[in-house]
Amino acid sequence: MAENKNWLSQKGNEFNDNEFAELGITPDVVAEGNFNRVMLDTVHAQNMSGYIEQGMSEQEARKKADKMRQAAIRAAKENGLKM
Repeated sequence: MAENKNWLSQKGNEFNDNEFAELGITPDVVAEGNFNRVMLDTVHAQNMSGYIEQGMSEQEARKKADKMRQAAIRAAKENGLKM
């Protein structure tokens, strides 16, 4: 069995990469090693949608979602997690 690449499993939690299939994470994505990048993009899109629903303009929503994604990447790097 391949090593799980998701950040939760890298932190010692018992999450299998394939458990995220409902979010569009296919076995191909897992095999290619793009799991965390796809997760970041998925959450970014969800954040943008949520911010727009709260009344933000698309530009404001994108800016805030971009900041959240960058914060997640920075935190991952600071904790020694791999993409």
